[in-house]
Amino acid sequence: MADPQFEATVTAAFEAFNARRFADFATYVTEDLVEFYLQSGERIVGRAKQCAMHQAFPDPPTFAIRAIRRDGDLAVVEVEERYADGSVWKTAFILGLRDGLIASLTGYFGEPFPAPAWRAAFLGNRAGQGGVS
Repeated sequence: MADPQFEATVTAAFEAFNARRFADFATYVTEDLVEFYLQSGERIVGRAKQCAMHQAFPDPPTFAIRAIRRDGDLAVVEVEERYADGSVWKTAFILGLRDGLIASLTGYFGEPFPAPAWRAAFLGNRAGQGGVS
């Protein structure tokens, strides 16, 4: 569902992060935020801890938004994370919203990899080129 106001808010939040204005980014999350990184098992609880983690992150990535989807209090934000070493990771954030703020964030991320040759016969379009991404 398109929501231009929410999209503008998400864009502003990521612009603050990319500019390393982590205190500004923190204004978009609830005081009791719960953030999960399921691949590593990390669970960060609270706005203050999240902000401190961002400030301690050596060479944090920058984010380029690919897609934003929202339905009620659930949103998905797809981004490309660009790191100082030149790597670009594909990431999806699932956001739980409360009172216009992010109350929970679950991040799924990984480095792109080539599709295996055995699947070539089943592919219509490559992701991001008019096919399902």
